[in-house]
Amino acid sequence: MDEDICGLRSAGLQLLNSEKLQKDAKGLAPAIGWPDGYGVLPRHPFRFPDYLEVPRVLIDKRLGRPLRDLENRQGFWYVSPALKAVLEQFAPGACEFSRCETVLPSGEAGSELWLCSVTRCLYGRDVIDPEATKDFKAREDMNGLLNYGLTPTYSLRFRPEAIGSEHLFRLVEMVSRVFCDQLMKDACKAAGIKGVSFEKIGV
Repeated sequence: MDEDICGLRSAGLQLLNSEKLQKDAKGLAPAIGWPDGYGVLPRHPFRFPDYLEVPRVLIDKRLGRPLRDLENRQGFWYVSPALKAVLEQFAPGACEFSRCETVLPSGEAGSELWLCSVTRCLYGRDVIDPEATKDFKAREDMNGLLNYGLTPTYSLRFRPEAIGSEHLFRLVEMVSRVFCDQLMKDACKAAGIKGVSFEKIGV
C-alpha cells in the first residue's frame, strides 16, 4: 500500500520548515535510522523524531497537481482526514499521526492535513511462510536478520496465525514497504479514498 504515482505530476505541496524541524537533521526522517542497532525494535526509521516545531506545508497549485488522500514524502505519508479515519478505524495503533500547519499562497490556512507513518513492525522471519513463497531469496544479514531479495515475479505469503488481526504493518527486513490486507483495501475503496495504490504480493 502506497501513493499511486502512475503517470501523474508531483502534488502541489512543499514543506516550508524542513531545516527547522530537527536539530541534527533536515526534513522529516530521523537523523539515525536505527537508533538502537539495525533491526532492533521498537525504535526504527519510520518513527517520528521529536520535531522542534509543527511541520508547515505550503499548498500551491503552481507547484503541482491537487492533493489526494495520500501523498508520499521521504517514506512518510501526508494523509487527508478521510484516510486518517480509515486507518484509525481498521488498523488502530498501527500508525502515528502529526497534524501539519498548512498555508496557501495568500497566507490563509489551507485544508486539514496530517503527517502519517505506519509504525507497526513485524519480523519477516516470524510471519513469512517460506514454503508458500516463490521467486524470493533470503540470506542472513546483520543481527541474524534475513535480507530478502525480490524478483519481478515474486509471490509472498504470510502465515495467518503469525499475522493475527494485523491489517497494516511493515516488516523489519523490508521496512520501507507497507503491507496491508484485503480488508484495508476494501475499506479505502468504500470510503472513496483517492491516490492510494495496492500491489498484490501473493498469487
